[in-house]
Parts: sequence; C-alpha cells; structure tokens
Amino acid sequence: MINSNTRHKKPSRPCRGNKTPLALACALLPFMSLPTWAAQASAVEEVIVTAAKRDQRLQDFSGAVSVVNNFQGVKSIGDIAAQVPGLAIVDAGPRNSTGLIIRGLRTDEVGSNDLGGDGSMVASYVDNIPLQGYFVPPSFSLKDLQQVEVIRGPQGTLYGNASIGGLIRYVTAKPDLTKQSVTATAEMSQTKHSDDLSYDTDLVVNAPLIDNTLGLRLLLGKTDNAGFIDNPYLRSGAQDDINDDQTKQARVSVLWQASDNFSLNSSYHYQKVNVSDRQATNKSFTGDNYTASSRILQPMQGELQLASIDANYEMGWATLTASVNRYDYQYRDRADQTDYFIYLDGGPDGGYYTAYPDLIGVAAGNVDVVKDSVELRLASANDQRLRWLVGAFYSRDDLDSVYRETVPGFGAFIGEDRPGDIDYNATQVEILDEISTYAELTYDLTEKWEASIGARYFRYDDDLEACTAVYPSDISCENGDDVSNDTLGKFSTTYRFSNDHKAYFIVGEGYRRGGANRTPPGVTTDRFYEPDKGTNYELGFNNFWLNQRLQLNIALFNIDWKNIQFDMTSEDGRSITGNAGDARSQGIELDGSAKLSDAFTLRMGYSKIDAGLTETVEDLGVYDGDQLPGSPRTQWSLSLDFKQEYSGNLWDASIGMNRIGDVTTALNADFYNYQTLDAYTTANARVGVTLRNWRLGAFVNNIENTRGITGARSDEYYGEQGQFEYITRPRTIGMSVTYQY
Repeated sequence: MINSNTRHKKPSRPCRGNKTPLALACALLPFMSLPTWAAQASAVEEVIVTAAKRDQRLQDFSGAVSVVNNFQGVKSIGDIAAQVPGLAIVDAGPRNSTGLIIRGLRTDEVGSNDLGGDGSMVASYVDNIPLQGYFVPPSFSLKDLQQVEVIRGPQGTLYGNASIGGLIRYVTAKPDLTKQSVTATAEMSQTKHSDDLSYDTDLVVNAPLIDNTLGLRLLLGKTDNAGFIDNPYLRSGAQDDINDDQTKQARVSVLWQASDNFSLNSSYHYQKVNVSDRQATNKSFTGDNYTASSRILQPMQGELQLASIDANYEMGWATLTASVNRYDYQYRDRADQTDYFIYLDGGPDGGYYTAYPDLIGVAAGNVDVVKDSVELRLASANDQRLRWLVGAFYSRDDLDSVYRETVPGFGAFIGEDRPGDIDYNATQVEILDEISTYAELTYDLTEKWEASIGARYFRYDDDLEACTAVYPSDISCENGDDVSNDTLGKFSTTYRFSNDHKAYFIVGEGYRRGGANRTPPGVTTDRFYEPDKGTNYELGFNNFWLNQRLQLNIALFNIDWKNIQFDMTSEDGRSITGNAGDARSQGIELDGSAKLSDAFTLRMGYSKIDAGLTETVEDLGVYDGDQLPGSPRTQWSLSLDFKQEYSGNLWDASIGMNRIGDVTTALNADFYNYQTLDAYTTANARVGVTLRNWRLGAFVNNIENTRGITGARSDEYYGEQGQFEYITRPRTIGMSVTYQY
C-alpha cells in the first residue's frame, strides 16, 4: 500500500527491513523487467487433476482448486495450508486431530477438544478411500504422493458427506510399469529449544515385475521429531522436550495392466504414531514461551490402516470404475483432567476432590473405527459434446469408543470401593450405513460455452447403543435408531473466451450427515441430530497471459449454511449436539504463478473471508453477526522457486512466506473459551543440488522463530494451571541426502 500523505516525509525505502510480501518482491527486482522474462520464460507447467472423478487439465476444471506436490517442500497438512488460499487449519501438533477449515466454515471452539469427531466440514480422501468418518488421523503422512488437490466450496454431488466446505484429496504415486527405481532419503534437523536432533528416513522402491503389465511400488518410512517443550510441574519429576513424536509408515501398491483396456490397482497403507505429549505451552502460568504445566504426561498412540482395490475398464465411449476400500483407525490418549475436577469442586477450597492431597484427574479415550466403502461409477469419454458421469456409493461405519475419567487413589482416601478408581465412564457403539447415487451431465452449448447439472440422493441409517455411569450410579444404556435422506443439486456454466481465459458460475450444495448423542435411560429427546447443508454461489475466472507464463485464478463466493450443528446443553444439563441457526461465508480467493524465466517461478495466494452467523439463537447465546471461529479473515502466501542446471548439476531453491490473520477461538465472549489469537507470519527456505544419482539439500523452517498460537484452552473451566496454547514449531534447521537410481 502507498501512503498518499507523503508531502512532509522523507522518501521511503520500502526494500529495507520489510517483512511483508514486498520483501520478496524487492528480492525479485533484478528479474522483473517484463520484456526480459516475458521473452525468455517457458510456459507454466500443465497440471492434471482428478477432483471431478475423471482426469482433466487444471484449467478445464470448473471451480476453485489448488494443487500442491512434494516438489514444493510439502511434508504436512500445515505446509499445504500455507500455500492454499481459503484453507486454514487448527494445528495442534501430531497428537491432536487437525481441524480443517475451508472458507471459514466452523462453529466448534478452537483448541478445546482433543479429537475432531464426525463434525468435519471438509471431506478427506486418499485416492478413492474416504477418511471423513468419525476421526481423521492427525498426522497422515504425505510421503510419496503424486500431488494433493484442494477443492474449495461444497462438493456434495460427487463426494457426499462432510464436503460443505470442500475437499482434500491425497493422490498417491502409482507403480511405473516401465522403469525400475530406488530412492532413499535421510534427513536430520535441529529445532530451537530442543536438546535432541530430529530424523526422517524413507525408502521408495518401484519395480516392474512384468514389463508393461505388472508393477509394484513400496514405501517404507520412519520419522522421529524431537520435542521442544519442557515441563517442570510433572508429579513424576521435571522433564525436558516432552512433546517428541515418532511415526512409522509402510505402503505397498500393485498395478496390473491386464490389457490396453483393463487395469487393477491394489494398495495397503499402514501408519503408527506415538506422541509423548501435547504441542502446547502455558506461558501465562509458567512465564516461559516453551514450558507446559500439566501434572502428568499426555501421550497418544494412533494406528491407521488403509486398503483399496480399484478396477478400471476402458470401453472407448466410457470408463467403468469400481473401488472397494477399508479405513481402520485406532486411537488411544490420556490427558490431565485435574483442573476440571477442581472446577467441579467450586475451586481449590471446594473440599471434596480438593481435600485429597494427591489429587490427579486422568481422562482416557479409546476409539476404534472401521469404515468400509464401495463405489461404482461410469464416466463418458472427455472428447464428447455431451459428457456424463453416473455412480453409486455405499459405506458402513462401525464405531466403538470408551471415554473414562479416573482419580487414582481417591476411593481409598474417602473409604469407598471404586473399581479402577473410575469417576465417570461412557461407552458408545454405533453402526452407520449410508447409500447414495449421483449423476452429472455436461453439454457443450457452443465451442466456447458449456453447462453442467448434477444431483445426489443419499440415505443413512444410524444405529446407536450408548452407556454412561457417574459414580456411584450403575452403568445405564440406551439404544436408538435414526433414518435420514435428502437430495442435493448442482448447476454450473463455463464460458471460454479463448484458450487462455475462461469464466465460470456455480450453484452447488454440500451436506454433513447427522448423528447420535449419548442419552440417559428413558430420555428420548435430543437423541439424534439432523444433517446440515450449505449452498455455494461462486463466480470464478481462470486466466493465462504472456503465452501462458503468467497464471491467475480468482474466485468470488457466497455460502449459505443452514440448520447448523452446534455443541449445546440440553434442558437436563447434558452436553449434546443439536441443530440451530444459519450462517454465511463470503469472500474472495486469488492464486497464481508466474514463470519469470526458465529458472524462476513465483507463486502467490490470497484470501479474504467474512464468515459469520446470520441468525440469533438466544437459547445458545449466539447472535447474528458473530464471527465463525478458527478461520482468519485474511491470509496470504508468496514463494519464489528456482531450478537451473549448471555444469551438469541441477540446482534448486525456494523461499516462501505465509501470513495468518487474527483468529477467534469461539463465537463470542459469552463462551468460556473465547479468545483472539494474534496474526503471525512464518518464512521457510530450502536449497539443494543434484549430482547424478545424489541430491544434497538444506532447509530452514520458521526462519524468524515465530511463536504462532494456533489454538487455545482458557482458564475459565480449567484454571490457571490447566489452560494452554497450541504453538507452531520453532526455527528448525536441517539437511538431507537422497540417493536415486
């Protein structure tokens, strides 16, 4: 921005000490002479996307989509969010579920819960495997991926449940039937405030077993991240670097190209995660930026298994695809609940729990969920004037969860027999069957103008058994069943002014299915809650200039969100989920790239979003105009990539900045966890050289050692010692070596 009030000021020097996008722009000045780079640069690389359940060029996709690959330094979902406008995350580290937010759609408080349940507004897929069941693993590994596609806006007609905000699709690398290769990578890094080193190793093997017919691809990986948070308040004694984590991963895929027309790809993915404690600190209580205050360690163990079989039959006029998938996730965690027991006592002098000198409250959660799904679809060839897609989908979610609160030794202290020192126990067994059919039809009205319509019908049956016990009451159980169905629609039209310029308009719907609450025996109200739905109105422009060396995509959107699922309190004081109120999200997204020369590529992203309630619900204490939590109003990213061959060696480098605006943690100040998290900026850089079969690399993440706060829990319920803030990982400097043949 240029300040017009400069009459009595000295001439400014904007390139000196600037930490905004202007700083990168200044660094680029030697390359920014338009006649020079416009004449010398090659075109932006063409990208193929699968978001529409068929292969097509990125510029042929009608909608807002961003594609990120491993060559852009991506290693986590946080790295993806840093490059994609309109995508925000509640980054609570590898222990907790990562809250995905697209276009500001969220009502849950930020940082107050360990697990993200079935309330996700963003559908997640690994190839054709849906992850949007009850729990999405917090640290899904991004190794050996072809690319990650982020589709913004409701995708209900093609993808169904949980896609009101949008969709994230992880596309894995498939076996190459013609080339044998082995790639081994080892990485070592040091994080500021940590006493230990972090290590990351992986091995990728691609082997054609029968030339052009049968191939295998194998991934083995292990990551050890050192902790950087200390805790002198542990009852067992002070410990440093408590938040270390380890991930082991294996993936094997086999591709059988039986003929020119028929292929079968099968894959199995295994991942095991062990985390020692939260990536959270309590500066207000400890006075230190990187110190926690819990009384016990709060570990997590997660085990993920994904299996799929995908068959494709090319018939010339159409392609038949069948997919059979399984998602199996087991989660175990433990948390310090002491401060909540103190709150229940009315404070530290309450006299019941607090009379116990060794008071420690422990919350433990066990979750086992299996999701089986089958999809069958038939898609016409892309070169027809009338293009169509029809499909059917079935899934079964089987959930078994246990949540338990204990106070070790408290029963003996008060002279009562408490088996297992259990104070509260809740179990839930739920089976949810969903069946849906969908269709999409696209017609070329002229050579430049096309129109598309789509629809999806879904029906689900939710069968629940929930049991609760609050000491000294006996366990009580309640069964229930709920059936719901609806139809979604979509319309879009696209006009291509030329091969380089197009505009599109979309009206599309997405939904999030309902679910069940735990209810005491005899209580029939509030047992189930209904689906909510979003309708998106979007106008977009995709443009190339300068012989496709400059690319800019713009999207203007308005999403009306109806019958929102809220966390609320029932008339008898129970915490439940229910439906109430409406909201709206509207804004603008920009993303683009410029091929400055054959060596330099500039990338940028920007979003400005206003997401808030449009209806007052007095019973919930929420009001028209309340800003939806978790998503910044503005965010931007800017990066410069370099790749050039010198003396037979390939050099590459990248530097990037990402700005996250202010975020609120709840809808308004009446909520106990309401806070405003300050905006922050991070910057990363990497450099590497490829010497024949070897690549040597170095990197710096979070160059300025920014302590960004990504989520928080207040002291309202949990007191001064029980509050905490989730924070970004400090500056990390590392090096890597890769061998490939």
